[in-house]
Amino acid sequence: MDFGYHENSALVIEIVDGDAFITIGTETVEASIGDFIYIPSDIVFRVESKDGMAAIRALVFDVDIIKENMENFESEILYMFYVQSRTKTLVFKKGHPIYERLAYSMHEAYEEYVSKDVCYRLPLKANVYLAMAEILRYYCGSRNETDRIIYHNVLRLRPVIDYISEYYTEKIYVETLSDMIAVSPDYFTKMFKDSIGKTPIDYINAMRINDSLRLLSMTDTPVNEIAEQLGFSNTNYFHKIFKAYMDTSPLAYRKSTKK
Repeated sequence: MDFGYHENSALVIEIVDGDAFITIGTETVEASIGDFIYIPSDIVFRVESKDGMAAIRALVFDVDIIKENMENFESEILYMFYVQSRTKTLVFKKGHPIYERLAYSMHEAYEEYVSKDVCYRLPLKANVYLAMAEILRYYCGSRNETDRIIYHNVLRLRPVIDYISEYYTEKIYVETLSDMIAVSPDYFTKMFKDSIGKTPIDYINAMRINDSLRLLSMTDTPVNEIAEQLGFSNTNYFHKIFKAYMDTSPLAYRKSTKK
């Protein structure tokens, strides 16, 4: 098992041998040789071999190098992708519309890194840009009316999402969030679910559980203190929500990451 957490850095993992289960935060997907998986920054991930014979390699990069080279409109696209990549796991298999171009950029970056030829950092970084450009164009391009509506709504929800990111460890009311964009709580909940893929409460709980994975795996903080830090009303409720997302208890998860 490979276990990781990269603060402010994103990864694109390639399965180079065997089959594996990739867990990114609360989501798990199965991947095979040749597959690529995008892992956002600041989220705990695990790679477990399906049969004991899997190998991976990863391209790790600071997400700020992408943002620094974008215009204002393009930064909106990056924000759209930031939200999407945290609500669904992005897996690229053979046959995917951008698979061949993504694989080419990934392999070119790897070859430059291995050879370390003169000025190798320049083509390595260039291939990072090319890979991310393909991903951003595919997931954030306005391909039809539904996509355009979602794009518009996610940007409209930006103050709400930013507020949740800052205050998710505190008590948050749907009425407070809906007031931020001047709509009724019922309309807000539907709009949020249609655009983000989760209800506001599920989105907040997922953020709390994702943070708990980091605390459980990387610190010795007692479970009851983690529950309190993350805004759960009591330890029993934290256990209930954690098991619903991870299908195991907080203590069992902590033990599994220490192996």
